[in-house]
Amino acid sequence: MKVLIINGQNHHGSTYHIGKELADKIGGETTEFFLPKDFGEFCIGCTNCFVKGEEHCPHHEKLKPIVEALDEADVVILTSPVYVMHATGSMKAFLDHLGYRWMVHRPEEKMF
Repeated sequence: MKVLIINGQNHHGSTYHIGKELADKIGGETTEFFLPKDFGEFCIGCTNCFVKGEEHCPHHEKLKPIVEALDEADVVILTSPVYVMHATGSMKAFLDHLGYRWMVHRPEEKMF
């Protein structure tokens, strides 16, 4: 079992430990990324990922290791503490970059 944890913060507090405990209970090989350390770019709304393909995103090379880990994972755990009633800005920025993977006009089969 391949488990991927994407942490919405660099801090190893309560949220981190809950995600880690869940991954440990699932077992298997665990890969972790920490936002914004491992990816901290904001989507610029160019729509290149939707229209031309994700390789045309200006942040494609920085995002590529995480996307490859997503594709290989059997389980994905997203952790984020609540900052001002929402997920962290780095988690939101990361998810904005992946909108092309599950939007109805260009869904990525690997996400099903």
